Amino acid sequence: MKIIRKILLGLFVLSGFVFSQSIIEPAYGLWGLGMTTRDRNYINSDSDISFSPFIFGGFGPIWVEANRFGYTFYRDGIRFMSVAGMLRSHQFREKSPDISERKASFEMGLQAGMHLPGGFVSRLAFMHDISSRHKSYELDLQLYRHDNLGPLRLLSAIGLQYQSQKLVNYYYGTSNYNPKAAFAGELEFIVTYPFTDWAIFSGIRTYIFDKHVRNSPVADGAVINNVFTGIGIYL
Repeated sequence: MKIIRKILLGLFVLSGFVFSQSIIEPAYGLWGLGMTTRDRNYINSDSDISFSPFIFGGFGPIWVEANRFGYTFYRDGIRFMSVAGMLRSHQFREKSPDISERKASFEMGLQAGMHLPGGFVSRLAFMHDISSRHKSYELDLQLYRHDNLGPLRLLSAIGLQYQSQKLVNYYYGTSNYNPKAAFAGELEFIVTYPFTDWAIFSGIRTYIFDKHVRNSPVADGAVINNVFTGIGIYL
């Protein structure tokens, strides 16, 4: 019943987007609602399903890409630089009899990118916790591209993240285990099928951690999969 209530609430909010475009005129891109299934690579933690908004566009000068948003203050057609913020929604753990709670953090920083030959785009971001959770930083290097496959639109991305020791220790350390700084790989694929002003989207985002996370006594494996799907409207 909880899922049904969330779906009905989401459809109500989505209908509001359709009938109030004059109010949100500065909005652009694909705005929608969807369901996400998230793994938790912690012991005694099940996957969870959540219902949330999805934005692949922006509002006025602010761009939004799922859980990251920002303002681009420099662009010359090839290079760009932005102030960015994001919610670390894939790394947090709820309290259980075996592990203590570790809350999701809100981070902000700078990112710089460049358009490369062949339709690829590279991006390097420095993100620092401003929510007083892990009180540290991550470096995130990504390579991505957009392709049209007949009526489908595909976003493909591959990334490498360097997570500081304090960050890793906050989410995976214990009183007897103090992990070092770690690397994590990221793969992401998002497929969009547009029809008229609407679109159906579906995607998967996978994080693969190294031994410093895998060897943690509170970790259950080294892989996190986020799978999502939804429907949206182009504004």
